[in-house]
Amino acid sequence: MQIHSQAMLRCPLPQEDGPELALGPAPANFRILIVNEDMRSADSLKRTLQDLGYFTTFTAYSARRALAVAEDFSPAVALLDLELPDMTGYQLAHRLRSHLSDCVRHVPLLAIAEVSVYGTAELTRAAGFMGWLPKPVQPKELNALLAQLQTGAWS
Repeated sequence: MQIHSQAMLRCPLPQEDGPELALGPAPANFRILIVNEDMRSADSLKRTLQDLGYFTTFTAYSARRALAVAEDFSPAVALLDLELPDMTGYQLAHRLRSHLSDCVRHVPLLAIAEVSVYGTAELTRAAGFMGWLPKPVQPKELNALLAQLQTGAWS
């Protein structure tokens, strides 16, 4: 049972037996920053993004590394695990928003969190995240959120 808020995602997800989402090729300049200390999970997410057509990614295995590269990488979106060893994903979101230039400060943030954590939708929304994805991240759900960001359908 998933307890994340579908209203926060703002996109009806396709049924398991329904057709795949048709997105077309991902824009070459759609840069995605992945922040997750678990190398296996991070690398799996990177492969999932590549399968969806997103090849411009940078994987940081700590919040400090993400802060160090965010300015130069200039992501179009950042996927932040909320459970990082050096600071929480909430703290990282705050630092990205308050300590970096405008080009990074306004980047859409998507949280990655355990499904069992109560209040995740409300906490992530209050922290400035555009939405959140439960672990393990499902490709269809990720694809739907990225499609919203690309088309500007996020209101």
